[in-house]
Amino acid sequence: MFNIASYLEKFKNFGQGERLLKEAIVSAVKEVLNLDLPTGSISLKNGEVTFKVDPAIKNALFIKKEVILTKIKEKSSVIVNDIR
Repeated sequence: MFNIASYLEKFKNFGQGERLLKEAIVSAVKEVLNLDLPTGSISLKNGEVTFKVDPAIKNALFIKKEVILTKIKEKSSVIVNDIR
């Protein structure tokens, strides 16, 4: 007999990895720049993080880019290659 509850159980944690990575990125930016960024302003694609924020904040992110990348690597097992 087919049990729909057991079938849908595998979709329960779908997308959790991306959410956790975004939270690690927000945490790293908070530590380095003391800025609170919403997770909605972050998009991930092919190991690159794109921030949809103010140009002044983007400049601060690019200035501290290497420090932020090392903090992200400490907090997450997913490899992030670049910030855009």
